[in-house]
Amino acid sequence: NPNADGFEMCHCADGSDDWTNKGCCLASGMHNHNDLSGQGCLFEVAGIVDPNYAGLDMSIAGAIDLGTALQTWIDKEVSEPSAEFLCPAAGLEIDEHAKFGHYDSFAGNDEHITYYHTGNDRIRQDDVSSAESKAHTTAVSGSSGKYFQPKGLFVKVGTSQISDGYPMKIPHPVYVPDAKRSVDFVFEGVREKFVRNKICGTDTCVVSARLKPTATTFHKSGDTDGAGLPYDGLQPVGHVKGPSDSGRPEYLHQPLFFDGDEKLYSQEDCTYVERGDGNGIKIYRPKSDGDPGAFDESASESTYQLVEKSYVDQNSDDFQSHIDIEVATGLGARQRMRFGTSYSIWECNPTSHNKCSLAVGSKGQNECYASAGSSAFDGLGVLDKNDLTTLGRNNFTYPCSAANLITPRVVAGKILPMYWFEESTIHATTGEIDALADIAASYSKAGNVMIRVFAFFTIGMFLGFSMLFLCLCFEKKHSFMNSETPSAPATKTETTNA
Repeated sequence: NPNADGFEMCHCADGSDDWTNKGCCLASGMHNHNDLSGQGCLFEVAGIVDPNYAGLDMSIAGAIDLGTALQTWIDKEVSEPSAEFLCPAAGLEIDEHAKFGHYDSFAGNDEHITYYHTGNDRIRQDDVSSAESKAHTTAVSGSSGKYFQPKGLFVKVGTSQISDGYPMKIPHPVYVPDAKRSVDFVFEGVREKFVRNKICGTDTCVVSARLKPTATTFHKSGDTDGAGLPYDGLQPVGHVKGPSDSGRPEYLHQPLFFDGDEKLYSQEDCTYVERGDGNGIKIYRPKSDGDPGAFDESASESTYQLVEKSYVDQNSDDFQSHIDIEVATGLGARQRMRFGTSYSIWECNPTSHNKCSLAVGSKGQNECYASAGSSAFDGLGVLDKNDLTTLGRNNFTYPCSAANLITPRVVAGKILPMYWFEESTIHATTGEIDALADIAASYSKAGNVMIRVFAFFTIGMFLGFSMLFLCLCFEKKHSFMNSETPSAPATKTETTNA
């Protein structure tokens, strides 16, 4: 509410083509008879925030993708503005100001459905339509990565930096659009030999801090948002993405399941489809950026790397997202987001999906859901069971997946990493970093001047007291330093008579 204490309404380029100097952000305004109103405060132009009319060129700070904007306008697409809290009123501090730069809404909504909860430990194809499902919504929150809570000036005068490079010891939530939720980023910790992270401008660098996702990203917690199902390290997004209302079996995670459950790398457990263990997966990736050639698992010097948890942990810097921030101001400078996407085949549980119960194999030719088949057979009438037993059709089993006709031995629910992507964003221009470096240089200069003045003052005081002490010591007439003058020695005079 812009009328509440601690908030203010702001305008940008209201009736003007000057997008850079007219206010801090866009809350409302008109331009060429077009209403530029947004939900809350945006950046300078309607559309610069995420999937709006004009998108940001993530590799160039402040650049606008005009081609996207024009095509969207040609297609008459409806704008879905995303809003950020960017307009705190000066003078009055409230707790909400700590959320400066946080999303208030994304793609036109202030909350999104992240998961349909049915009590199952795995997502099912009919979760959305099931009467037992409960839609779990997550409020839009977290930073875009451009602003964080500042620590302020906490270094000694005369220091060549305005920050010690250690951010506030709190989680920093960053909104991840693909997951429809925020992810907590924390300080990576002190590096070996206390080497500091830096961000650089034209020819000068300033100390920064590197934030990385917490080790429990997408792990199961008390919230029913689907995170950690069916394994820690996964965020089901099949309920919110896909060509149908029920979505598709899709999961978001860190690249190659980094910080995920070790079982993800083999997935040999098949008990959820009532099948014996052993039908798992193996993940390989090329060892180099060049053409790895034909895949041959048996080759002694394979050009492919078997991906295991130990391998991923040893190469964590290649897979983790990170954000470099200037600690004193809280300004996010450089950001590289890395996330992966995996797919699986829908399970076809006959007890929870009516269509799957139609694909029964009465001679045991299928390999899954034998206990469900026994229950179905036991539910038949006596005459029917006798007839089926006589014909040898009393061993009811069901397909292991919804695609069983094409892949009869493939077990559904195996989560296969399909791709992972990197998004590099430059939030701060070299000019902005140069300005921070100039502030640091000015602070250092002012501190050095103060140190010199204090040193001269100390020396002057020392010399002054020394001179005073000397004067007091050599002032003989002073009352408490005065000493008696020794008497002249007595002279004995003898008179001799002639």
